[in-house]
Amino acid sequence: MAEEEGGAEDTSFLRTEDMVALSCTGTGERVCLSAEGFGNRQCFLESIADKNIPPDLSQCVFVIEQALSVRALQEIISSNDAEAGKGLGSGHKTLLYGNAILLRHSNSDMYLACLSSSSSNDKLAFDVGLQEQSEGASFVQGSTNPGEACWWTVHPASKQRSEGEKVRVGDDVIFVSVATERYLQATKENSQSIVNASFHVTQWNVSPFGTGLSRLKNQPCVFGNDVLRFTHAGDECLTIPSSWSLESSETNIIVYEGGSVMQQARSLWRLELARTKWAGGYINWYHPMRIRHITTGLYLGVKEDSNDLCLLSKEEATLSATCFYLREVKDDNKVILEDKDLEVIGVPNVRYDDVTVIAQHMETGFWLSYKAYQVKKKNVGLVEEKRLLL
Repeated sequence: MAEEEGGAEDTSFLRTEDMVALSCTGTGERVCLSAEGFGNRQCFLESIADKNIPPDLSQCVFVIEQALSVRALQEIISSNDAEAGKGLGSGHKTLLYGNAILLRHSNSDMYLACLSSSSSNDKLAFDVGLQEQSEGASFVQGSTNPGEACWWTVHPASKQRSEGEKVRVGDDVIFVSVATERYLQATKENSQSIVNASFHVTQWNVSPFGTGLSRLKNQPCVFGNDVLRFTHAGDECLTIPSSWSLESSETNIIVYEGGSVMQQARSLWRLELARTKWAGGYINWYHPMRIRHITTGLYLGVKEDSNDLCLLSKEEATLSATCFYLREVKDDNKVILEDKDLEVIGVPNVRYDDVTVIAQHMETGFWLSYKAYQVKKKNVGLVEEKRLLL
């Protein structure tokens, strides 16, 4: 564990199985490469320029699945053996400049690929999207390896780096499609931000999201972007009522509820650390985070001049309205960490089913609590409803 917490050796260089977000300023503002993978396979750009508008980073996470020399990749591609390439498991191999890599979209399990279609005004450019295994024509029929279109070579954008060197976390890099020899590019077209594969270069910053090694070693730990339930008093959980609605303050409420809701999707929440770098690191005390409701996509927070908790839209989800800390003890100490102390992978000190946490609203310093009301429900009569407030 000391090696993991020491951090320098474990998190200085990129390795296979690490999770990354690719960002750039090619459109005039800081954006992240993003994709849905369900219904729409074409990639798009997610703005991360405004800290008060939370990006959906869960769609921006790619896993470095394999890293090979270009020569080794060409041998696999030219082989007529359907078994070629099997057994090339990564094993947390350090990424080198000049390597050909596979980037697997974390949400969809499909691969970042240079597609055969072209929807850009640049007729020499190809669309960039997601592709399943064995869709590429370059691989033999029956092979379970991704096609040639899914492979990208990594090159240094800075003269301070050279081919063959280790790729450092946070480096600016250039991606080149192995199949088409075009660059992964972010640009603006007709005032719309797009991503494609073209002959124009874009420098991408490889922002670390999380490491495969940390998740392998510390599976019981809570990580950024985890989806979970907050249980309270053992037999109830944090949720929205079945009659929830965004239309009014009387229906947009958060409650503690027990029973069947403990197995329903409306009691699921995602912890989103309020940062881009190491957003998938360990959840730690005093690290600002948003708590996002899974089925509505809205954020837990408070409106101005109110202490009642409700769900807020992406546009309303400012840091002051929706950011919380997890605390180990309830005291009046207000701790604000500097960016250099926040933009780290963290330490494994919050574990599932092992630690009781207390939530504190970052802006007001108030604690997450509840007030019990007597509510009349149809066919049931008077029941106690525990509404969440600060």
